[in-house]
Amino acid sequence: MSTKTNILKLKGEDKRLIGRLWRDYVRKHLGTLLLAFFFMAIVASTTAAYTWLFKFIIESMEGGGIGANAGDKALNFVKLVVPVVLGLTALSGICLFVQSILSNKVALNVVGGLQKSMFAALQKSDYEQLTKNSVGTHVSRFTNDVNVVASALLRAMNNLVRDVLTLILLVGAMFWHNWQLSLVVLLVYPLAIWPIIKISKKIRGTSHEAQAQMGRITSLLNESLSGTRMVRTYNLEDYEKKRLGGAFNERIRLYLKLVTNQARVDPVMEVLGGIAVAGVLAFGVYQMASGMTTGGKLVAVLAALGLAAPKARALGTLNNVVQEGLAALHRVFAVIDELPTITETQDAKTLENVKGGLEFNNVSFAYDDGTEAIRGLSFKVKPGETIALVGPSGGGKSTIINLIARLYDVAEGNIKIDGQDIKNVTLTSLRQAMALVSQDITLFDDTVTANISFGRMDANAEDIEGAAKAAAAHDFIMELSGGYQTKVGEAGGKLSGGQKQRIALARAMLRSAPILLLDEATSALDAENEAKVQSALNILTEGRTVFVIAHRLSTVKNADRIFVLDKGQIVENGNHQALMKKGGLYAKLRALQFS
Repeated sequence: MSTKTNILKLKGEDKRLIGRLWRDYVRKHLGTLLLAFFFMAIVASTTAAYTWLFKFIIESMEGGGIGANAGDKALNFVKLVVPVVLGLTALSGICLFVQSILSNKVALNVVGGLQKSMFAALQKSDYEQLTKNSVGTHVSRFTNDVNVVASALLRAMNNLVRDVLTLILLVGAMFWHNWQLSLVVLLVYPLAIWPIIKISKKIRGTSHEAQAQMGRITSLLNESLSGTRMVRTYNLEDYEKKRLGGAFNERIRLYLKLVTNQARVDPVMEVLGGIAVAGVLAFGVYQMASGMTTGGKLVAVLAALGLAAPKARALGTLNNVVQEGLAALHRVFAVIDELPTITETQDAKTLENVKGGLEFNNVSFAYDDGTEAIRGLSFKVKPGETIALVGPSGGGKSTIINLIARLYDVAEGNIKIDGQDIKNVTLTSLRQAMALVSQDITLFDDTVTANISFGRMDANAEDIEGAAKAAAAHDFIMELSGGYQTKVGEAGGKLSGGQKQRIALARAMLRSAPILLLDEATSALDAENEAKVQSALNILTEGRTVFVIAHRLSTVKNADRIFVLDKGQIVENGNHQALMKKGGLYAKLRALQFS
C-alpha cells in the first residue's frame, strides 16, 4: 500500500513540475511552438505517404500499369515515381530543418528563462544559504541540470508531437490498406509498456545521483585548479589525481548504470518489432494465398511497420529521457523556490540620516550545525568611534561584522543603528550605509575602473581616481599596461595580493559609507604600503563608525576601543594603553606577536 501511494504521489509531483514548466517558461513561446508543430505535421504526412507510393509501385508492376516490358517499366518508373520520391524527400527535409530550428529556439529560450530565474533566486538568497553548497554544485545546476532539461524538452516536442503524429498516420495507413494485418501489430507493441515503466523507475533514481555527482566533480575541479599554486608547491599532484580520479570513476559507475538501464529498452522494442514483422508476413502470405489481399497492400503495411518501428523505439526511450529531465527539473526548481530566511518586514522603513551609533543588546547567534558563535553579547558604539575586534580565532569577530550587515540574523536579542532595529529597515538602505573590505578579496574580470566603481555605480572618473589615490593604489594602476582600463583577470589574477587589497580599499573609500567594516583590510600589504593606507584610513574614518578586525595587533593600537573576544563574549574592553596595563588576554596576545 505504501509503495503504491508513493508512486501515485510521485506521478502527481511530476505533473506539477511539467505544468509549472509549461505555464512559466514554455507557454510564452506558444506561437513558435505551434509553428514548429505545423512543420512536424507535414513531416509526419510525408512519411505516411510513402506507404501509398510503395503500394502503387507494386500494384502497377503486377498489373503492367507502368509498361509491358522491362525497358518501358524502367522508363515509366523514372518518369512517374522518381519525381514523387524526390518531392516527398525534399518537402520532408525542408520541413524537418525548419522544425528543428524552431524547436531548438523554444528549448534554448526555456533554458535561458530557467537560468535567469535561478540566478535571480540566488541573488535573493541569504549568505548562509549560498555558502552551504559549493560553487561547483551551483555551477552544475546552471549548466548540467538545465541542459538535461533542454534535452528532455526537445525529445518531448519531437517524440510526443512529430513521432506520435507520424505513428498515428502510419497506423491509419495500415488500417486503410489492411485492417486485419494492422491488428497483429497493435496486439504486439503494447506488451512493451510494463518493462519500459519498470526500467524508467530505476533510471529516475540513478539520474538524480549522476547529476549530483556532476556538481561534486565541478566543485573538486574548481578547488584543484584555483589552488594550483599550493598543489605545485606541496607536490600534491598525485594526491589530486587520486582525489579527482575517484570522483571521475564514480561518475563512470553512475553513468554506466544509467546507460545500462537505458539500453534495456531497445532490445525489448527490437524483439517486439521482429515479432510484429513475422506475424504480418505469416498472416499476409496466408491472405495473399487465399485471395484476401494483394501484394501491394502487404508491402504497404510492411513499409508502414518499417517506418513506424524507429518511431516506436524513440517513444520507448522517451520515458527514460523524461525521467532524467524531471530529476534535473526538480533540482532546478529547488533553487528557484528556496525562500530567503533573511527578509524585510512588510512595514520596513528606509534607514536614513545614518550617524553610525550602534548597539548590540543581549545578542546570541549559532550556526546551523549548532556551533555557538556569539552568546549574550551587549555593547554600545558611539557615532564616529573606531572599534577594534581582536582575539583568538573562532572568538566571534567576523560573526559580529556579518550580523551588522544582516548576512546572518541574530537568534536572540537585537542590533540597532541609531536606535533603529536593523530587522525593521530595508536591506538595501541598511547595506548602503556600510562598506566592507574583507581579507577574502573579490575582484571581477573587468577593468580597474569597473572594480572600484562597484563601490558607487554613479561615480565619475575623478571620484574613482581620488579613491584610488586615497588607497595608495593610483601609482601602481598608472604603471599597468592600460591604466585604469586594464582588465584585472579572473579573481584579479593579474594583480598581486597587495594590489588587489588596495583596489578593494579604493572601492570602500569611494562608497564613503557612514559605517566601515574592515576585516583584515591591510593584511596583504607590505610595511610601506600599509603605512600609506593607514594614513588614508585615518582621514577616511573621521566622522565614521569603524569596526576593524585585525590579527596583527600593531594595526589597532590607535582604535578608540578594543573589544577582546573569546568564545563569543567580550572578555576585555578598553584602549590599547589600558589593556596593556591590565596584563590580560590582549597583553598576552601582543606579547606573543612581538616576542
